[in-house]
Amino acid sequence: MNPLDYYLPQPAFELSPVQQAGFEALLASTPPGGWIDYRLDAPKWQFLSYLCQSKNLVLHGSQNLTIDEVEPRQALDIRAFSAQEAIYATTDGIWVIYFAIVDRQRFQLSLFNSCVTVRIPSGPELGPLYFFSVTQAALVQTPWCDGAIYILPREHFMQEAPQHMQGAEVIFPHWVSVQPARPVARLRVGPQDFPFLAQVHGHNEEKLTRLAAADPNGYPWPEALET
Repeated sequence: MNPLDYYLPQPAFELSPVQQAGFEALLASTPPGGWIDYRLDAPKWQFLSYLCQSKNLVLHGSQNLTIDEVEPRQALDIRAFSAQEAIYATTDGIWVIYFAIVDRQRFQLSLFNSCVTVRIPSGPELGPLYFFSVTQAALVQTPWCDGAIYILPREHFMQEAPQHMQGAEVIFPHWVSVQPARPVARLRVGPQDFPFLAQVHGHNEEKLTRLAAADPNGYPWPEALET
C-alpha cells in the first residue's frame, strides 16, 4: 500500500474577504500576549492557518495554559530534526491543535504523527496531508484535554528542510528555534476544535519502535497500528 493512503487530506475551505477581515480584526483587538476571545463561526484551525499564511508567525501547542515565554525543551524522536533542544512550532492550524489537546500529563503515551505537502514533478501538489496516532492503551481511555495555542513571532525559527522521496519533494510545516519566544497572542482550544479526532490511530509502542529501527523508511509501519 502507498504510504500516502494512510494520510488524511485537509478539509476543503475558502475564506471570503469578510472572514479574512474578521480574522484581522480579532487579532488586532487582542492585547499583546493576551487570550483571543474567539467567537467567530469559522473553525479555529482556519483562523490559525490564516495567521501563518498572512503574517510572519508560527504556532506552538501546549497543555500548559500559563506560559508567558515559550522556552526550548529537549525532544525525543527518531528523526534528528525532531530530537533537538528547541521550541517546536508549525504553520499548520490543524497539526498544532493535536499537540495541544493530547493529555500527556495524565496519560503515559507516545505521539506518532506527520503533516506534509507533497510536490510531484509535472503533477498536482498534494496536501496538506495528515497522519495522527497515539499509544493504543491510552487512546481507548480518551486521552484528550483542553489546551492552548501560543502564537509566536517567526523570527529566529528555522523550517525543516524538504526531503526528496521517490522523485517527489516532501515539505514539512515544521519549525524550530533555540531561543525563547514571547507569544503575540494565545488561543484556547479543546478536542471539539480538532477536525480529525475520530480518525486518530492507536499504535503499539513496542512494535512501532522495533519496526522503525528495522526499516526507517517504512513509515507509517502499519503493522504497529491497532485501529
